[in-house]
Amino acid sequence: MSRRGRRASLPGAGWQPPERLVVTDTECTVRFTEEKGRRSRVFDFGCVPVAGELQRWLAEVFAAATGPRGGVKSIKTAESYYTMLVRFATFLGKRDDAPQRPEEISTVHVAAFKLSLSPGSQLSSAWRLRTLMRSAPRLQATVRTAILQGRLPERETEAVLAYSDAERQQILTAIRHDARAARDRIRASRELLGRYRQGELAAGGPEERLGFVLDVIDRTGDVPRHDATGKPVKWLARFGGATGLLQRLCLTRLEAAAFSLLLVDMTGENFGTVATWPAAHTRPDGGTGQGPALALVEGIKPRRGPDREYMVTPVEEFPDSLAGLLVEGGESEVRLFRSPLRVYLLLLELTELSRRHGGHGLAFGYVRTSKTSLGRWADGVTSGHTTDWASGRGFPLLPRRRATSSVAAKEEKASASGAHPAPAPGTGGEGKPSVDVLRLRQTALERLRRPVAHSSRTLNDRYLKRSPAVQREGRGIVQSALEGQVAKARALQQVPVFGADFVAMAAAQPERAAAEMGVDVTVLKGLLDGEQDTVLASCTDHRAGPDTPAGEPCTASFLACLGCRNARALPHHLPVQVYVHDRLGQLRSHMDPEVWVFRYGDAFARLTHLLGPPHYTGADRDRAREQLTEDDRRLADDLLEGRLDL
Repeated sequence: MSRRGRRASLPGAGWQPPERLVVTDTECTVRFTEEKGRRSRVFDFGCVPVAGELQRWLAEVFAAATGPRGGVKSIKTAESYYTMLVRFATFLGKRDDAPQRPEEISTVHVAAFKLSLSPGSQLSSAWRLRTLMRSAPRLQATVRTAILQGRLPERETEAVLAYSDAERQQILTAIRHDARAARDRIRASRELLGRYRQGELAAGGPEERLGFVLDVIDRTGDVPRHDATGKPVKWLARFGGATGLLQRLCLTRLEAAAFSLLLVDMTGENFGTVATWPAAHTRPDGGTGQGPALALVEGIKPRRGPDREYMVTPVEEFPDSLAGLLVEGGESEVRLFRSPLRVYLLLLELTELSRRHGGHGLAFGYVRTSKTSLGRWADGVTSGHTTDWASGRGFPLLPRRRATSSVAAKEEKASASGAHPAPAPGTGGEGKPSVDVLRLRQTALERLRRPVAHSSRTLNDRYLKRSPAVQREGRGIVQSALEGQVAKARALQQVPVFGADFVAMAAAQPERAAAEMGVDVTVLKGLLDGEQDTVLASCTDHRAGPDTPAGEPCTASFLACLGCRNARALPHHLPVQVYVHDRLGQLRSHMDPEVWVFRYGDAFARLTHLLGPPHYTGADRDRAREQLTEDDRRLADDLLEGRLDL
């Protein structure tokens, strides 16, 4: 290949594109072809119950909105636009003042149509009507303004819950079972076919006959048939008939759906993106293993906009250091179904026959066993295929999205209270969970914690923010950080506690005790004798308060001593400390919460820390309550009632 690349493929000489808009005396249709070119549909406006001129106008509006310059990429979206126009036209045709021309549509018609919409369809209908009428010709300016202006109805946010580990494993176990069964079946058939072509099978035996049939299927894409009638030969029944034989060399529809679910779980990509992955890909290492083990697959995500809808997805292999650990029990085979690249390459291997005979280039292909009028070899998977797979494997039907939202609300409410809500139907409470590609992707993103085909902001604000599990985890992280900061602050300014062992040592070795406390011997004697008590503790220097000028007596409340660097707690303070702590706890239920926190919150927290381990035990506090004297009680009451602050 030259540097300029190769020429693009062009249609043959004389080819003309089909006419999109066909308007005659007997026909009024619009042909829509998907951007990928694989499917098309003709939308008929001649059956809309309005005047002929309005029919032609509606067809022109639809053709402009779904043309090459429009944002419509798929038949499904085009169908929603067509349904919107038919609904709007049918409403106009039933009115007494039904318009005959687009110029006769009035603001009254628009307002009445909006009122006729159901609450559930108001948002989608209003949005589609705006898209269609934004550049519609022959429409009055006032009517266009009435359609385009005003706030759209608010969309109810729908929480999508991630699967629990147990639920996810239930789904993946069923998926991997089907994938392994398909792999073993097709590889065994391929091995038998290879032996047949090498002439290794006994002539006339059942294996030789089966090899002959597989050879015909592999070369022609069909089973052997009678020349006269065209029907399959009768002896195929002993090998499972045409259906069983075709499935020996290719995936079935449900097996292809299982592979799509597995890749969504492993990569975190949208199901719609994975379902359209092509078989063609690029290996940066050339498949030699001398470089990054990954495949670059081109994907399409129309919601990203025309400039960013085409994207390249790296389908990666595990590094050797990790892949070597993922070995099935007792087997030497590295786990295939833990590596996205291995699963993707296995999918291409098992669908090769579908691409060869079906003439398509998608990674997902299968053999049709029903509706063969549509063709024997099919491509692509849809959400309907995954629903059929889940139903066939015993998983319950997918609940309505509103039910999923109620589950999220219950779990969020329960997480705030510390309880565990009862599971809703279809979420795994009765056994198996329902299979939802949205929940699979949510689970993958919560597990990967990195953006997949979106920005970091979208990951945080849309996917992680709505997850109750991530919210609980975030609250726990914030709580741990705050508690750590509070503990650090209290450690810097908490009252040092000296127990009975220290008092005994001070009596025998005053110099050593004074050095340990950080004061001189004279001050130590005053502290032990109670001469420098401040109700809840002792003060080493009342003229060196933190909030008063040096040399001036401290004017702070005695409750503030619990946070002062000059305070020292000794055993004879314990009865008053316990009594004040109990009284503050009793006052809490009889005062305004904000007032209590403002006045006593800090003191109560510091006393709780001071009276707990490792300083004192519950038995120490009980003995202190028994040792409380009347003078101690009177002194503590004066403190709490503010008489000492005067």
